[in-house]
Amino acid sequence: MERYTIEPSTRPGQWACTDNENSIACTFKDGEFNETQESVHFGVERPDVMAMARYMREMGDWLRENHYDKIFP
Repeated sequence: MERYTIEPSTRPGQWACTDNENSIACTFKDGEFNETQESVHFGVERPDVMAMARYMREMGDWLRENHYDKIFP
């Protein structure tokens, strides 16, 4: 299974990106990743803040390399 998946969100004009390895989902408006991202860590009541920051940076790097058109105008 791929580490990341991206698909249209159930909210119009938004995307949902999932880190399947670390059970994190992030939604964001098309072309406004930095301004509108919302993330959730499934199954963990109190996630490690430093680890979460690293996972989100890695997701942002993957999105920039593979789906630039979805995160920036």
